[in-house]
Amino acid sequence: MSAKNTSDFTKIAEDDNIDSGIVSGPLDLYSGEVESEPETESVEKKVLCDSEDLKEQVDSELDSGILCHVTESLSNVQLSDSTSVEPKFVCRLSPPSQTDLPPLEIFFQQDSDGDTQLHIATVHGCKKSVGTLIRVCPNKALLDVANDDGHTPLHLAVMGGNAVVTRMLVHAGLSLAARDRTGETPLHKAAAKGHIECLQALLAPVPENPPRKLSSVLNQKNYNGQACVHLAASAGHQEALQTLVYYGADINAVENLAGWTALHIAARQGDARLAAWLASRCGGVQARARDYAGRTPRRLARRTPASQAFANLSDDSDSDSDDDDDMYDSDSESLFERLRESMNPVNVKGCC
Repeated sequence: MSAKNTSDFTKIAEDDNIDSGIVSGPLDLYSGEVESEPETESVEKKVLCDSEDLKEQVDSELDSGILCHVTESLSNVQLSDSTSVEPKFVCRLSPPSQTDLPPLEIFFQQDSDGDTQLHIATVHGCKKSVGTLIRVCPNKALLDVANDDGHTPLHLAVMGGNAVVTRMLVHAGLSLAARDRTGETPLHKAAAKGHIECLQALLAPVPENPPRKLSSVLNQKNYNGQACVHLAASAGHQEALQTLVYYGADINAVENLAGWTALHIAARQGDARLAAWLASRCGGVQARARDYAGRTPRRLARRTPASQAFANLSDDSDSDSDDDDDMYDSDSESLFERLRESMNPVNVKGCC
């Protein structure tokens, strides 16, 4: 093969589409058709010179193999006039598995004092927390759970004077008749503390619920035999008594300790304002009522400021002597001493 043909063989036509990966390695200047006979020194120099020029031209004009691969990949991309391009991958968020969530009953478990989260939220007056616990409660019976003192969340709301939380719990269906360790209901607590707004929150009708019969709850007595009107009278809360009477409480109810009515209690304590209101409200019927010892409110009010409340009332049935009044009103003598003095020694010996 002549030197001219060999030189022409090593010439590579310039093509912009030549893959640089072919020429990036060392060039093979000999094909299988080239004879193996040795060439002249001038031919070898020309071939080496041409190959170096070709290598510099390829390095300066052609892209790398990676860029050529990217170019081939981009050549397959087709552009369209549509502006909306549907994504190849769609990310969808799924809600957490229900098995990973703790059971809702955990919020109504009792601590060492018997309090649940609803008790704690009620004591602190957290309206949002109370509302959330009411909504997520799986069983409405869990709302009426009592702590170690027998207090339900409704007891605690009334004792704290929080009328808004009290009304929320009433709407949730908590019981008004639940008793604590002393036998007192939330109504007893509200009457004793004179929380008028809490009383109204407890007794006001709930529109979405059927009408409630409140007389039995209002007249319910604690373990000392006292109804709500007796506790309100003992604390001197006239407005609480007015609220209780408005909703149907029995103002003439008799407590089980001494047989006293609310007027007896007001007269005994010398509360002239409350005794006057009760005397005018109940008239002569309650003014002539007798306790277990046979004493009327007018007799208990003697020598106290409350006696003025009975000045305009005639008490014909109260015809006992002054000596009897002094005996009944004496605080220094106990019941046992009065019974012992009234006993006949002859009859006692005869009985023995």
